[in-house]
Amino acid sequence: MNKVDCPKFDNCSAPLCPLQENTVEGGIYYPGEEICKRRDFQSLPWIRKQKAIVKAKAPNDRYFTVAMLRAVTRVQKGIEGINSDQPLRQAEEAEETWVSRHQKGRYSIAKRNLPPLNSIAKERHNLVSAGKTTH
Repeated sequence: MNKVDCPKFDNCSAPLCPLQENTVEGGIYYPGEEICKRRDFQSLPWIRKQKAIVKAKAPNDRYFTVAMLRAVTRVQKGIEGINSDQPLRQAEEAEETWVSRHQKGRYSIAKRNLPPLNSIAKERHNLVSAGKTTH
């Protein structure tokens, strides 16, 4: 890639570049790193999620891949990437687990502590509405 391909080439240090397929397919992004600033690419979902991850104050010592950015449906406070202090094989397995967990919908730390949805539904059925009470 050169300045003809991207006018921001000389001043850009974004690790994930939409114009470089090798960074999109095999690159990693830490929340403290630069994000592509080229106007043409600001609507890409994975670039918007990078910005959301920064706003959610994700830890700077954990990374995200484009596959992970594509998998997450909604970025929430408490989101964390993958620990970079692990062997490559474990990192690949961790990425697969992370992607499968986040593809199912929203995920947050708070969900771990919630009661199952069916128990909440049972509690709601036992409630008596205010219109049916007599005094």
